[in-house]
Amino acid sequence: MAMRIRVTTRADLFEKRKPQHIERGYRIEDERPIPVNGLCSFIAASEILDSDRVSDLVCDLKHKVALSAALCFKILVAVRVPGRRLV
Repeated sequence: MAMRIRVTTRADLFEKRKPQHIERGYRIEDERPIPVNGLCSFIAASEILDSDRVSDLVCDLKHKVALSAALCFKILVAVRVPGRRLV
């Protein structure tokens, strides 16, 4: 299965963004190098292995969000002002 993202960038950064995505393992498809309202775009595509199915990626993302929320709460508790309640 392929994952495709459309990358839209300012026209002056267009040629800089393509190599950045290629270095990260994407291949470039459907380039639109002619600026429209100062923006250009291309599609960066990457193959997703069977072991990296979307449901696994979503599950991993939910886990990371939960960990981030727990960490934020711990930080709030650690730096709270005495006499003030957390909502």
